[in-house]
Amino acid sequence: MVDQLNVEKKGIPTVTVVTTAFEESIKTLIKDQGVSDMALVVTEHPMAGHNLDGIKKKVDKDLPVILKLATQWQPAK
Repeated sequence: MVDQLNVEKKGIPTVTVVTTAFEESIKTLIKDQGVSDMALVVTEHPMAGHNLDGIKKKVDKDLPVILKLATQWQPAK
């Protein structure tokens, strides 16, 4: 997460995927690091431990959001 924040501080947008278990901690870290806004995709926890079908379900759900943020996201003004 710190790497993405450092890239964001240089003006290069990123898309960061976090799980629900870490959402609030990540949002606090973003604010504490002085980044006003960044593209976050929040997915259900956990990421690990899924079989192939479980992974496909996560990808089917989250990939469109990731692609949209990667191509259309703009920081809040």
